[in-house]
Amino acid sequence: MKASPNRKSGFYLTLMLFCNLMLGCGQVDNANIPLSAETWRSLFDGETLLGWTGLNGATIGDGWEVVDSNLVLTAGGAGDLVTLDTFRDFELQLEWKISVKGNSGILYRVANGDQPVWMSGMEYQVLDHEAYPGLVNSSRTAGAVFDLYAPSAEVVNPVGQFNQTRIRVEGNNVEHWLNGHKIISYTLWSDDWTVRFDNSKFATYKDFGRIQQGHIALQDHGDQVSYRNIRIKEL
Repeated sequence: MKASPNRKSGFYLTLMLFCNLMLGCGQVDNANIPLSAETWRSLFDGETLLGWTGLNGATIGDGWEVVDSNLVLTAGGAGDLVTLDTFRDFELQLEWKISVKGNSGILYRVANGDQPVWMSGMEYQVLDHEAYPGLVNSSRTAGAVFDLYAPSAEVVNPVGQFNQTRIRVEGNNVEHWLNGHKIISYTLWSDDWTVRFDNSKFATYKDFGRIQQGHIALQDHGDQVSYRNIRIKEL
């Protein structure tokens, strides 16, 4: 049976209203949309050490292992673990769990070459700070920019629990986050930075803080430490 003109008009009007409704529903606040998987890049697949290497391309030491889907330094002497790729502006997110009396670090903008990673890259301190009460509120406790900036709050979880870390680097501006709290914000080579640098252990290292694009490194400080959910977003 042939449809009447009125029925056709009614159909198209209904279709237009439906389309407008759908478009209207699509106008949502982008800030509330979860980040897509494509925005982030995983640096650890939970099974292998693919994408990582030893210092200056050296073989990864035997102490770095994958244990229960965690990236674990099981024994000291393995050397620092370094990403194959380099990064300029980024947000790095990961979780870490330190051992009793343990010490480690997450370093960023690390230079290529044979020199130790701490001579060029800034260090996000990883520490069982309850074992070192003398370091509390200093630039050497958990979340600190090692030997430069102390965290504004002590929000680290006890030994045996994972901590959530965010490091955001954009140009010369850097933020350290710990367990959902922004605990440090600084600007590389500002007047404040320069004073702190000149009074730090790094003052004689010409490359320190000068690398614009560098590696991410996980420190072998001799103590057992576990990392997981390591991912990065380039800005």
